[in-house]
Amino acid sequence: MARELIRLDDVHKSFGALQVLEGVGLRVDEGDRIGIVGHNGAGKTTLLRTISNQDQDIGDINFAPALRIAFLTQVRDIEEDATLEEELNRRGRQFQEIEDEIATIEVSMADPVFYDGEWQQTMERYQELQSLMARSGGGDAAGHAKEILKALDLAHHPLDISISQLSGGERAKVALARQLVGLSEIDVFFLDEPTNHLDLQTLDWLESFLMEFKGALMLVSHDRYFLDRVCNNIVEVHNTSLRGYPGNYSAYMAQKELFLQTLDERIDKVTKEIKRLTGAMKSMKSANKYDKSISQKHHMIMRSQQELKWLKSIKPRLRKALRFNLSSTQKSSLDVLDFHHANLTFEGLNRPILDDVTVGVCRGQKIGVVGPNGAGKTTLLRTIIGEIKLDSGELEVMPGVQIGYFNQDHRNIDFSLTPEQQIQKMKPKMPYGDLRSLLGQFQFTPGMVKTQMNKLSGGERARVAMLKLLLEENNLLLLDEPTNHLDTDAADAVEEALKEYDGAIISVSHDRWFLDQVCDTIWELKGDGSLKIWPGNYSEYIRRSQQ
Repeated sequence: MARELIRLDDVHKSFGALQVLEGVGLRVDEGDRIGIVGHNGAGKTTLLRTISNQDQDIGDINFAPALRIAFLTQVRDIEEDATLEEELNRRGRQFQEIEDEIATIEVSMADPVFYDGEWQQTMERYQELQSLMARSGGGDAAGHAKEILKALDLAHHPLDISISQLSGGERAKVALARQLVGLSEIDVFFLDEPTNHLDLQTLDWLESFLMEFKGALMLVSHDRYFLDRVCNNIVEVHNTSLRGYPGNYSAYMAQKELFLQTLDERIDKVTKEIKRLTGAMKSMKSANKYDKSISQKHHMIMRSQQELKWLKSIKPRLRKALRFNLSSTQKSSLDVLDFHHANLTFEGLNRPILDDVTVGVCRGQKIGVVGPNGAGKTTLLRTIIGEIKLDSGELEVMPGVQIGYFNQDHRNIDFSLTPEQQIQKMKPKMPYGDLRSLLGQFQFTPGMVKTQMNKLSGGERARVAMLKLLLEENNLLLLDEPTNHLDTDAADAVEEALKEYDGAIISVSHDRWFLDQVCDTIWELKGDGSLKIWPGNYSEYIRRSQQ
């Protein structure tokens, strides 16, 4: 039987009047790889922090003796003003407790009074901690981190480069490399959105690394493909409670659907039984049949009502589903756009972005663009909308093509406006009731529609940007990371809408689940200026490219 590492019993956690966790229980064993899912704001990050810090309001969080943990936070622990070498020399949380205990002992050792007592046992502990630090790689954290950076294709940067000069994806890799040092001696590794800003090659490496990790994992992620590959248990945070499902993300989805279906059937059956018993008892009373059987029926009704109350209490209160329909405007010609011998370079970059690229897009085609960070994926989209001009060659956009562009930074929305004002500005003749109904379909509450955009979360801004795209008239969608900041329910709704869209789509995405569900063609930008076309979705691309 696997060793128990962490146990939660009747744990409560709140922030003021907001109850986030209420009476939850959970057990984490050696070898568990637990994915934590739930909609934005459900309390996933709160669950990780509450467990790792043992700072619950009520209840018990028990750790196995001498448990060692590491934590990769969603907001990466990185010093922007440091050099790469300085950052790699900063030890992660996995060394913090060891260092603190060593420092405490060393302070004691400096006091001559220390040697008047039972100092031998303390010295044995000191040697044990020093040995643990060495085994963990803490003595040369930077050296171990540099080896990881090689695997993450970042070793080409000079060590004196400032962290602020690195791209967002490169900074994420540095933070990841520093946090992965010394995990061989770690019992539980907490990860909060570990796949953010990582390119597909790095994601593949990270998944392989985590699957070989001997301790337990507890991770929060919106990356469904990642959850499918890495996890062997899923815990859903919903309405302040937890529900566990054995298996990966696909198994969780199937089990949840079956659970909800079985629950609805049982609720319906019990409701009908209560109605039948109530009718029978009423008939007996009308016929003045007051005997033992009427008392039995009364008790049966009470038991059924208690069961119904319990069944309804465990049924998740479903949020209003994100609903929208994307449809193209008038159909374009069969050919949508063509690149002819396209060439593009950037000053200071010692390689081309596009090198004699010839490729076309057809009506109804759904293309996913993949490649390493810096290969030019977003640049390709910006070239199509005319923000960047080719050095040579030709980009031909056919007559009748109308382009809609979803920017990953949501720069196509006005951050000084509210969601309500954003739509009014775009559709001034839309009746106010229709406008509010539309925002309601996108899960905006009456309070949120009057909140300035710069005060909304990334997921809320993404929904406004997607709604804006919906209201535009277009037949070619250019999407730059469309599922970033969306929870899994919202991402599912976006995917369903895009699958039904009858125009053409070119989408840059690190979301492999999205690329599998939506795309029928993959364009691979290799980072050397070349573009390779792969028929099929992402899984088909991986299968063929590895042959």
